[in-house]
Amino acid sequence: MVASRYGIVAGLIAGTYDVLMYSHVVGLMPILSRYARHVVPIGLMGATFAVVANAVQHAREADDPLNYFLGGLACGPLVALYTRSKHGIVAGGIFLGIAGVIKKESVDRGVAIFPKYPRGMNTITGAKRDFSLVRDPRDDMRHTCDDDFDDDDDDDYDEEEEAAAQGAKKKKKKKKKKVC
Repeated sequence: MVASRYGIVAGLIAGTYDVLMYSHVVGLMPILSRYARHVVPIGLMGATFAVVANAVQHAREADDPLNYFLGGLACGPLVALYTRSKHGIVAGGIFLGIAGVIKKESVDRGVAIFPKYPRGMNTITGAKRDFSLVRDPRDDMRHTCDDDFDDDDDDDYDEEEEAAAQGAKKKKKKKKKKVC
């Protein structure tokens, strides 16, 4: 029943806009009636869409866009009730049916209708510090502080190789110093 939740949220948004920007009602009962005027029909549209689409899917035993079109088409009378227009029965039903088909196809093909993308490094002033066109300087710090920045597994090394290369005697083992 995700569709009914989305419908209720959309109805709350529409009701808030109506109360604050359009009707300017005063008092508890008029405010609640304006909210109910938007929340109930839009929430019922979402619930009707979900029930009809699932019922058609179980009756036809097929999961295809036709189920979603019929679910949207069944919402046509509720659109007419909400808009107080007889034209909403057919036009609203066809519009919501096409919207249902588009949503079904986008889910099936893995395409997001409203894609999510990071904006401004997820902070208020992050856009000022977004250096995505240049290399991140923090990458150098991560590589120098890494435990295994050499290819061998031990962090100790023997200076025998250096002494042999220089022709000197064997020296004591020393620890590598990490630069952080």
